[in-house]
Amino acid sequence: MKTYAFTTLIASIFLLSGCTGEPSEQDIYTAMNKVVEQTNSIVKSIARNDITPDMLRTLKSVKKHDCEKLSDKSYKCNVTAVVDNEKRTAAVTLVKTDDGWQVVDK
Repeated sequence: MKTYAFTTLIASIFLLSGCTGEPSEQDIYTAMNKVVEQTNSIVKSIARNDITPDMLRTLKSVKKHDCEKLSDKSYKCNVTAVVDNEKRTAAVTLVKTDDGWQVVDK
């Protein structure tokens, strides 16, 4: 019985640790990639058959530097992102939703 209780406690700690706190680097990558995919969809709908590969963007990597808590579910994170072959550092605001982390304009 003690082993079961201990195992349950450890499992609960691991599950809950992923539910709170700032977004991970992977969370930020996923949220930013959603924005890139949405932008590519808009470009495809406007250009239709005249689309060329250089018109679409690819998020290659994201490096998280630090995050500042803005509220219970939002953070402002300084990141370096590589889109295509362009490397840029910027602050990104993210909000935790039921669908995961989302990039918001502020």
